[in-house]
Amino acid sequence: MEKICLSNGSKILKAYSHIFPDASGIIIICHGFRGTKENGGRIFDFTTRLEKAGFAVLAFDFTGSGESPGDFSRVTLSRQAEDLRIVIDYVKKTFSLPIILLGRSFGGTTVLAGGTEDPAVRGFILWSAPVFLPATFARLIPAWQYKLWQSGHKIELADENGVFQLEPDLIEDFSYHDMDKYIRNIGNRKTLIVHGGEDQVVPLSNAYYLTSKLSVCTLKIFKGADHKFIYDYKKREDYTINWLKQNFDKKQE
Repeated sequence: MEKICLSNGSKILKAYSHIFPDASGIIIICHGFRGTKENGGRIFDFTTRLEKAGFAVLAFDFTGSGESPGDFSRVTLSRQAEDLRIVIDYVKKTFSLPIILLGRSFGGTTVLAGGTEDPAVRGFILWSAPVFLPATFARLIPAWQYKLWQSGHKIELADENGVFQLEPDLIEDFSYHDMDKYIRNIGNRKTLIVHGGEDQVVPLSNAYYLTSKLSVCTLKIFKGADHKFIYDYKKREDYTINWLKQNFDKKQE
C-alpha cells in the first residue's frame, strides 16, 4: 500500500492507497472512534484479499487520529463528515472507479453523515454502526462523567489505547445531525449492514433500525461476535468480500 496525503487547503489527512485501473470499485474505509486506518494491522491483509476480489482500497485517518494532525479531543461527527467528503472528492477527481464506502462503528455513522448525499457513491457497508448516538455514548461513558460532559465540561477517559480527553463539542454536535435524513438519502443504493450478536457497545437495535428504513439492504448478524469482532473479524471480512463480488464485480455485469 502507498502512503499518501490528502488536503483541502486547511486540513491534511494521512492515508493508505492501493488503486489499480481495472478494479471493480474503490472501497473507502473509515475507521472507528479512537481507531486508525491500520485497524490494528488488519488493513494490510484485508486490502490484499480485496485486491484478489477485484477491489481497490483507500483507508485514511480522521483529523486528530492516527497520523492525521489535529486535536482528537475536539472530534465531532461534522468534522469527520467533512474529512470523508475530502477523500470522496479526491477519489472522484483522480480515478474513474465506482465508490463504495465502508465504515466501522462511528466510522459507519460518518459514512451516513458524510457520504449519503453524494450520488457518486454506489454502495455502503456499515460495520457495527450506531445511529442512536447519545444512547451509544452514554453506554461508553460513566454516568457521572456523561452528565459533566452533557453540561459543557471537558472529560478525561481511558481505553486500551491510553488516556484521552473529550471536549463537549462532540455531544453538542449530535443535534445537528438528522440520521433519518441520511438514511433516506441512500435511496435504492445497495447497503450491507454487519453487526455482532453480542455487541456490548452498539446494541443490535441500531442495525435493526437501519434495516427497517432501507429499501435495498442486506443485514448479517454474527451470533456471538462482540463490537470489535475480535474473534470473528475474518468471517466479517469474508462475508463483506462475497457481498461486494455479488453486487459490484464488473465481470458479472
